[in-house]
Amino acid sequence: MTKPSTPLADPDGYFARADAFSLRRAVGLVLAYWLGSLAVDLGWWLAGDLAGDPVTVLSALQHLEATLLYWVVPTIVLYGLVLAVGADGEPAETLSLAAWGLVPLLVGLATFNLTLAALATLGVDPDAIPSAPDVWLFVPLALLACGWAAYVWRGGLAVGFSLERSTATATALLAGGVCAALLVVPALG
Repeated sequence: MTKPSTPLADPDGYFARADAFSLRRAVGLVLAYWLGSLAVDLGWWLAGDLAGDPVTVLSALQHLEATLLYWVVPTIVLYGLVLAVGADGEPAETLSLAAWGLVPLLVGLATFNLTLAALATLGVDPDAIPSAPDVWLFVPLALLACGWAAYVWRGGLAVGFSLERSTATATALLAGGVCAALLVVPALG
């Protein structure tokens, strides 16, 4: 008996499935990312470490805006490149493929915040560290998450969109670079 494939560990096997590009599943991933990012802020607020800013309707909408940005921008990049190389693919399939990239981003966000919480629990003074956690912790995690997303996207492009492996890799790396720029540039600025 073969075990089921997942796009996070075996994108080639997963995207060969008939149900791989489910738009319903993609919307579920987007909602999970949005709710997960809200839960992180709520946790910091409840712990009293978010400068007392409550999680409000406005902050929930700002998180939704960021979630949609992290979903739609890679979709546009992926779909534009798919069209440029003349591959077969529908916008809905590209939305679904791009949504899987949100899972590594959520894992990176959770890892970043859990590490910060562990440092706070251990009583580490952030001012004692030569650079801000955004530089020494967030940037590497964001780059890893975007690299993982590119790995997922490459499998979907190669198998689901029938691109040659080299073209799929270049396309996914470009979309991953855009993802990294969206996350890293504001953290460094």
